[in-house]
Amino acid sequence: MKTKIKVATIVLTALMIGAVFLVSTSEVSAAPPTSGLIGIGNLTARVIAYPGEIISGEINATGYTFGVYIGPGVTDVLIYHAHIFGASDHGVIAVDTSDISIMDSNISYNVLHPVPGIPDHKEVGFYGVSNSDIVGNVITHAGGDGGISVYSSSSLVPTGLPVPNVNASANNNFIADNYIANDSQGCGIVVAAWGPGMVVSNNWIFNNTVLGDLLTPHGPTGFSVGTIVVAADFPFSQAVNNVVLDNTVIGGLEDGIIVNAVAPGAADIGNYIAGNFVQQGAFQRFNNPPFDNASDLNLAPAPNGIAIIADYTPQNSIPTPPIAQGNVVVYNTIADEAIGIWTANAYGGVYIGNTFDNVTTNFQSFYGIG
Repeated sequence: MKTKIKVATIVLTALMIGAVFLVSTSEVSAAPPTSGLIGIGNLTARVIAYPGEIISGEINATGYTFGVYIGPGVTDVLIYHAHIFGASDHGVIAVDTSDISIMDSNISYNVLHPVPGIPDHKEVGFYGVSNSDIVGNVITHAGGDGGISVYSSSSLVPTGLPVPNVNASANNNFIADNYIANDSQGCGIVVAAWGPGMVVSNNWIFNNTVLGDLLTPHGPTGFSVGTIVVAADFPFSQAVNNVVLDNTVIGGLEDGIIVNAVAPGAADIGNYIAGNFVQQGAFQRFNNPPFDNASDLNLAPAPNGIAIIADYTPQNSIPTPPIAQGNVVVYNTIADEAIGIWTANAYGGVYIGNTFDNVTTNFQSFYGIG
């Protein structure tokens, strides 16, 4: 069964990457890159992308807020064989757009002086971006907040920029074959519904290597969390039908792979966690009131590999509790953990074919039974 899943997925992956590459490379433009102010306060970018642009080569973003900025409605941009470094904040940031491809590039040593007004800082940040690809990149040594973000955007809550955005979901993105390590203070890959009522769906996180600090040296300004996260972080937001397949996650300071809903009415539904190798994940004991805190019983009491969490107890008086329903956790290998799979308030899930190596407790649940 697992072999069939992998073969089918690899074929699909090759077809998707080939299609994206052919479409993108057909739109070559010889116009020179634009640098400077992006039109929001005093924020700057070494390269301000225009529609149809192919961006490659060395991009030294020292002295700029961002390495590459892809603004609202700027579509069909390909970043290919680029080396982007030195930015104060994101190496690449794309906002409220679609059909963006970042391929075979080295995006490292950015986020060196994060801008206080920007709430999320990653080497690569997609906010309100759909139908796009982040494939085959080296993403390392961020100075703060981790590797890759794929978030919805909200007019009520800023995401990558300190200004309100439109309401835009983040759907149908493909994050594959990336190497992510030594990124300080944040998670390796995060796909999150950001903003009340927003949605992230049908995103594929495939065949990435994500390393945290339990087994690797720490990042330039602190420990790197590692970890892959699929989350519904705001009231009535949803993470639906996202796929986390065939990744290697080692040494995450939080659970190796997390699917969580942490706000009133938030929902994780039908997400698929399959074929991953997870080793030495830790545990999600962070303090982020009012939705969770270091004494929260929904969070695993010991280091664990995979966690499916709807963060609710009768004691915390959330009027509309979050839900985790119908999530599938199959054919993963989990090694060197106290708890292999942890669930909290998770119902209607499927948990079959998982392999446990040097794991004290294979499966443990709080309230809901998987």
